[in-house]
Order: sequence, then C-alpha cells, then structure tokens
Amino acid sequence: MDNIVHLFSTPVQSTNMIVLPEVLQFIKSQEFTFHGNGWMTNEYFLECPEMKSIKNSITNEVKSYLYNTCRISDKMIPELITSWVNLHKKDDRAQRHIHTNSVVSGVWYLSTTKDSGKLILYCEKKLFGNILDFPVEEYNEFNGTSCSFTPQNGDLILFPSDLPHSVNPNESDQERFSLAFNYILRGNLRSGANTTVKI
Repeated sequence: MDNIVHLFSTPVQSTNMIVLPEVLQFIKSQEFTFHGNGWMTNEYFLECPEMKSIKNSITNEVKSYLYNTCRISDKMIPELITSWVNLHKKDDRAQRHIHTNSVVSGVWYLSTTKDSGKLILYCEKKLFGNILDFPVEEYNEFNGTSCSFTPQNGDLILFPSDLPHSVNPNESDQERFSLAFNYILRGNLRSGANTTVKI
C-alpha cells in the first residue's frame, strides 16, 4: 500500500469550553456597535474583570495549541492583543479576511444554531499551483480550497492569524454570539548565527 505523507499542514485546533449562563448573560448586557455587516463590542473584552477566568482558560488552550500541537518552544509566551464579542443578527455575516499583527487567532462560540452561519477557512494555494484549475472527482484535504465548520455552543477554534476565513450569513431568527481574539508571541528570535531579536 502506498504511503501518503502529509507535508506542511495548517494546524486548526478545536475543543469545547462550557458557556456558563452568567457569562452569557454578562456578554449579552454589553454595548454593541454596528460595523456594516454585524455588531461588536470594544476590542479589549477579555480584559474585563468578569472575564478573567475565561481569559485564563483561553490562554491555556492557546498554549496547548502552540506548545503541544505546533511544538513551538515554551520560551515564547503568548500575549493577548485584542478580543471582542461578535453579535450576528439575521443576515449578518463576516466577509473573507485575515487578522494582522497577531500570530494565533480564535473564536469561542457562545450562542449559536446550525443555521446561524458556518465558519469557512480558506487555502491560498491550490494543489498544483494557482494558475491551473483542475476538475476533481471528490474534494479532500489535498485538493480542497476551503473547509467549513458548523459550530456548536462552547466550541473553541484556534488557527494561524494569517489563515483567510469568513462567516456565512445568519439564516436563523436567533442572535448569534461569539468571542474572537488574537494573540502574539513574546520572546527572543534567532537572527543569524549569533544574534537574537526580542519581540
């Protein structure tokens, strides 16, 4: 039998964190601002004292993603840069985008239904390059150019910040709440044989 080697994979990690009623109630009580195709809070939401334990739990998941999955040295320390809650009402969506000035991004789904919008992740490079577009018999992890997730309450998904992604329109009458966040790494990088750069 042929041996298939999966090279240069993009790590996407998912787990589930229970959404406590008091946490969801606090989130729903926040002020949201409309930004064109959805609503959002301020961009420092996890710095709220009421969210301290949630921030710690998410940071631990980010550490697991970096140290255990990606095998990054634990000398590099993840630091939360921004965090905000998204509110999607009926027909709200998120266009395709990336998150700049960060390394790891993620989203924690607080209140969602199967029709409130899938998370779509995109691959920038096609199997045999971006010039030719070959027909395929069946999409898989080698020839696919996108992957969708139908989130459930409590799902936490982590991915590299430069991975393009979007959210389909909310087709339900139920408001959908999710918490998004960005982390950067702090520590020393090697530059050349004897030089380090601190970030």
